[in-house]
Amino acid sequence: MKTIFFNLGVLGALAVQPLHAAAKFADCYKVESINLPSGVPPEVGGIDFAEDGTIFVALRRGDVLKATPTSDPKAFDWKLFATGFDNGCGIDVVSPTKIRVTQMAEMTEAEDTDGDGSADKYMRFAAGWGLSGNYHETNTLCKDGKGGYYISVGTASFSGPTFEHTLGTFSDAGRRGRNYSAVKWKGWILHSDAKGNVTPFACGFRMANGVYQDPQGELWAGDNQGDWKATTPLYHVEKGNFYGHPSSLVWDPNFKKSKDPLAYYHDHLDEYNKDRTYAAVEIPNMEINRSAGEPMEFPKGTPFAGQLLLPDNNGERLTRVMVEKVDGTWQGACTNFIDGRGLHSGNHRARFTKDGKQLYIGQTVRGWGAPAEGLQRVSFLGPVPFDIDRVTATKDGFKVSFTQPIPDKLKEDKAWEVSSCTYQSKWTYGSDPENKKDHSVKIASSDAKSVTLKVDGLEVHRVFKISFPKCDSPDGSPLQNNLAFYTVNKVPK
Repeated sequence: MKTIFFNLGVLGALAVQPLHAAAKFADCYKVESINLPSGVPPEVGGIDFAEDGTIFVALRRGDVLKATPTSDPKAFDWKLFATGFDNGCGIDVVSPTKIRVTQMAEMTEAEDTDGDGSADKYMRFAAGWGLSGNYHETNTLCKDGKGGYYISVGTASFSGPTFEHTLGTFSDAGRRGRNYSAVKWKGWILHSDAKGNVTPFACGFRMANGVYQDPQGELWAGDNQGDWKATTPLYHVEKGNFYGHPSSLVWDPNFKKSKDPLAYYHDHLDEYNKDRTYAAVEIPNMEINRSAGEPMEFPKGTPFAGQLLLPDNNGERLTRVMVEKVDGTWQGACTNFIDGRGLHSGNHRARFTKDGKQLYIGQTVRGWGAPAEGLQRVSFLGPVPFDIDRVTATKDGFKVSFTQPIPDKLKEDKAWEVSSCTYQSKWTYGSDPENKKDHSVKIASSDAKSVTLKVDGLEVHRVFKISFPKCDSPDGSPLQNNLAFYTVNKVPK
C-alpha cells in the first residue's frame, strides 16, 4: 500500500484562499471612447456591423462612416460610405456593400456597386409615413427575421414647428398636444415586408427611440417619459395594441370613440386605463433610466445573457432589464448595468460584436447634457462582478439571485427594504410616484447565491423597490448594485 503524506500547512493555507480574486468593476469591464474623424459632428444616429466585422455608423447630420475596429480606440481608419441622409437614426447593414437607413421621410438603400468602397446607388426601399418638418420625428428600425423590418416612427414636439407644406395628409386634431401626430403614422410602429410594403402594426408611442426583436421573436420597445408617459416604460409590442399616447390614434381607422382622441382620453382617464397596454417594466426615470434608447439582448457568452440592455439617452447609464412571463403576461425587474464609470450621456444605440466580447454604444442627445455625443465601447474582460443577477416574482414576494456567493448579512430580514408605488400616465409631463407604500419583508429561504423574500401586500400595476446594504462578497468583490425595481402585472399563482 502506498502511503501519501500531506503538507497540512500548505493545505491549510489553500483552504482559506478565495476560489478567485476579488473582482472590481475595472477587472470586469473597460469603457473606451472611439475617435471619429476630426471635424465630423459626432452625433451618432445608428450603428451596425457587417458580417465581416466592419462597423457602420450613421451620423444624424447625414453621413454614414465605416471602419474595421482596432484594439486602439484612437486608430479606427474611418471611410465615408454614404451621405445625404436627413437625420438617419436607424441602420441595417445588409452586406459589406449595402446598407438601409431610416431617415425622416423614408428608408433608403445605399449600395456600392462598383467596388470602390463608397455607395454609388441610392434608392427608396420603404416609405408611407408623413413628414411635417418637425425636428422630433426621427425613425429607427429593427429586422423582423424574414427580410423585413419593424420601423418606429416618432411624434413631433411642441418645441418645434410644422412646415406649411407637409408630406402626406395633415390632421388638425393630430396637431394638438405637447407631442403630436400631425401627419400619418407618427407615434406608431410600422412593419415593412421584404419588398418594402409598409403596414401599421401598433400605436400609442411618444418616441419609441429603438425597437428590437429578440431571438425568440418577441418585439420590444422603450419610450420616453413625457406627456402620457409617467415614467420610462419598456413595452412588449403586439400587433394592434395601443401603448398609451393618444395622438397617434387619429390615424387608426378602428378608433371610433372620437375624432379627437387626445381630448377624449383627457376626460375619460378610467376608460383610457382600460384601453391602453401597460408596460412590461416601468423604469423609474431618476434612479435607473430617464429616456429609453434601443433595447438589445445580452448574447450568449456575456454576463447576463438573455437579459435586455436598455441605453439611457438622457443619463450616463445603461440599464439591465430582466423580463419574465407570468400567467401569459410580461413583467420584470430593472437595475443599472453601468452607471457612470466613464460612460457618456446620449446613449441610444447598442450593438454587440459577433463574438459577444464587446458592446458598442452610439450617442446623441441634441445638447441635453454633456458629454453626450459620440461612440463608445464596453469590453468584457472575463470576470463577472458581484452584482444582482436576476429578480423574479413568487406568489408572495421575490427571489433575488446574485452572480457570486452572498455574505451572511444579506440572509437577515433587517437587511432588506421593500416599498412600492404606482405611476399614472396622463397628459402631464411625467408623473411623480403615487400611492406609496412600505411593505414588511421576511426571508422565506436562502442559499449560497440567492434570497427569497416574503413581501406583505403584493399587488398588480405596482412597481416594487427592492433595496439592501452595499456589501462585499465573501471573496472581497464589491457589490455593483444594491437596488432593483420590479413591475408586477400579474401575481404568480
